[in-house]
Amino acid sequence: MVYAEIWGGAGEHGRSCYYVRQGRHAVLLDCGVKKEGSGEYPLLDPSKVKQLSTVFLSHAHEDHSIALPLLYRYGYTGDIWTTRVTEKQAAAYFAKWSQYVHKSAGTLPYEAADVARLRYRYLEDEAEEGVWFEVEEGLEACWGPSGHMLGSVWVMLRMDGEVIYYSGDYSVESRLLEASLPPLDKKTDITLAIVDAAYGAGDDTQPQLVQKLLNQIRHSLERGGQVWLPVPAVGRGQELMLIVSEAFPDVPLLCDERLQDGLAELASYADWCRTGELSKLERLQQHRIRAHSPEALIERSAEEKGPVVLFTSDPMLQSDPALALYERVSARVDNAIIMTGHVYKGSRAAHLLEVAHQVPCMITASRYKIHQGLPDVRRMLDALQPQRTLLVHAERSKTDQLRDQLRQYGYKGVHSCSVGDRLH
Repeated sequence: MVYAEIWGGAGEHGRSCYYVRQGRHAVLLDCGVKKEGSGEYPLLDPSKVKQLSTVFLSHAHEDHSIALPLLYRYGYTGDIWTTRVTEKQAAAYFAKWSQYVHKSAGTLPYEAADVARLRYRYLEDEAEEGVWFEVEEGLEACWGPSGHMLGSVWVMLRMDGEVIYYSGDYSVESRLLEASLPPLDKKTDITLAIVDAAYGAGDDTQPQLVQKLLNQIRHSLERGGQVWLPVPAVGRGQELMLIVSEAFPDVPLLCDERLQDGLAELASYADWCRTGELSKLERLQQHRIRAHSPEALIERSAEEKGPVVLFTSDPMLQSDPALALYERVSARVDNAIIMTGHVYKGSRAAHLLEVAHQVPCMITASRYKIHQGLPDVRRMLDALQPQRTLLVHAERSKTDQLRDQLRQYGYKGVHSCSVGDRLH
């Protein structure tokens, strides 16, 4: 019988961490942190950590990766299965998280020596996507791209005859990144699927959301204003630069250097990208995008007399340059600041959304999809046909609503849970 414990990530946004046991084997799927205060970590059971067969990391984002050193501090000595690009990205996320905790007057629950103990193995070196390989006797795995960020994957496991699927963070609507589903045949009967449902019962499609965003941008540009889009350094930022450049071909686009570096990173891992879209983005960099240091970007944007779109790689607006740019952009009624992703509680971005009515410029949130909502979850369940489904990555109220709607559509065995819950 498959047994699962939720150490983080269900009924909340953050600290994804799922313990799954079947027969002789126990695995951990991700081990992240929740970015509130100085961090909330998974409810790890040290006695079970020591006995883990192995660990899988779906991608490098902090809410999936940052608590991994705790596993080694608690006695885990095995491998972490992930992709090469994820390991490369993870080092930067660990460094950034350490700075964040220090700035929040908190204390890391592990030491640098624990980070140094992380031992990675690479999925793409072991088998091509969609191809099963043996992790150890009685435990097999296969993997594929999940379309959420560069190097992100879904994982499917066969543990002593039972099959478990973990979507990681998943999206088929990325403009740049490839996504797939596992190859299934009549012999593949999925016992448990742990499914990204971060947008709950939301049923917006990417084209609908993009049109809404472009309308908001157009509203400011037509009045001669500047639009500021704070975005992640790799992935969503480059996708939005491509979309905005096509919609407004005559408007100057300015970005910071980290976003330009992100484009180079995407190009160096072209196998993860949709080839035609990556080529368009490279041409955009050559002819339209002007990159500057964060400080120079502030000065350069102030020199622009007409409409312009600014992209910066600090989505939570925590840096000093972000604060300086905010003070300038927010002072004009024709300007706009638009958040396009999840905004963490306690961040400067969250605070500015709360006080948006008090400043002259427009400050708003306009989602760009990198997760799944109702129609996406339905497509996944129709393809996988799992016996049981655990919906994760959203607040409990949103997950309950999605579960109820799925049940109304006839889906069975769908669960909405909280941290600390167990499934048999």
